[in-house]
Amino acid sequence: MAEPILQVRNLVKHFPGNRPGETIHAVNGVSFDLIPGQTLGLVGESGSGKSTIGRCVVRLLRPTSGKIQFGAHDITTIGEGQMRPLRKEIQIVFQDPYSALNPRMRAGNLIGELVKLHSDLGPQARRERVAALAARVHLNADLLTRFPNELSGGQLQRVCIARALATNPKVIVLDEPTSSLDLSVRAGILELLGELQRETGVAMLFISHDLETVQLVSHRILVLYLGFVIEDGPANAVFAKPSHPYSQALLSADLPPDPDVVLDRQILQGEVPGPVNLPPGCAFAPRCPLARDECTGARPPLVGVGENHHAACVRIADGTNDIRAAQIAAAGDIHKKFQDQFVRRTT
Repeated sequence: MAEPILQVRNLVKHFPGNRPGETIHAVNGVSFDLIPGQTLGLVGESGSGKSTIGRCVVRLLRPTSGKIQFGAHDITTIGEGQMRPLRKEIQIVFQDPYSALNPRMRAGNLIGELVKLHSDLGPQARRERVAALAARVHLNADLLTRFPNELSGGQLQRVCIARALATNPKVIVLDEPTSSLDLSVRAGILELLGELQRETGVAMLFISHDLETVQLVSHRILVLYLGFVIEDGPANAVFAKPSHPYSQALLSADLPPDPDVVLDRQILQGEVPGPVNLPPGCAFAPRCPLARDECTGARPPLVGVGENHHAACVRIADGTNDIRAAQIAAAGDIHKKFQDQFVRRTT
């Protein structure tokens, strides 16, 4: 296996809260590797820390602690002057292309801005480079003279992707890049990203709520809950056999495209705890139907459940980590209880 281009170790990011002395624990000890030519998917509910991780990786946010190693550089400690030449190597595509682009600049100038900032090309060479980038993302040349409000959502996202590619990056962070697009446009963008990765070998960090999309584009998956990694592994393994109770419930909520498919939903009770006062032990314990006393002690480490597949649950050791089996057993116990009561009342 190739050497990682990006290594994240024990990443922590805190934000000040609304009250004096209050701390929001957004990301809590996240670690992962990103290999050239690989897509790593980050999934989890809103507030799980996905976008914060992405912004730390591109150094739009400074981590509270931990290490982000990009090649030979620890980008968590270097100054802005040292970081500037590295920015062309790590690019980001945001969720909302309308907000990400200057509405007063034409599409061609928006792409050309990155070429101008990170190259020594003259005006004519820059124009040729912009035209080549537009063609690469399947954007018609006549659209380069238009302003953002004259382009569709899919066309704008192609402009954003062309900007990201303008510097020949080694890593691209994609923060919900298709969530604002309709289904047909989304398919075109995903096909484009796969095509570009095969051509360039760029590594991608793909952040999304859309489980179908994440499964389609990712080689590996990180499942996040309240800023913690609770499961990681090859995409096929995680989706085929999720081992953490939260992963099982999350993936059961995925809506398949076939409306006739019978869903086997695993409904969780309660709300996600606030990130200010984190629960002791396993962060998922307050909502987990399998929780027991030891779950509220020390935080469970990630343990192996398969080849390069890990999950953080104390129930894995004795094989009682199947949330669906527990729900069926609980339903059986309730049925038996009422049956016994009925027998006593009728005899």
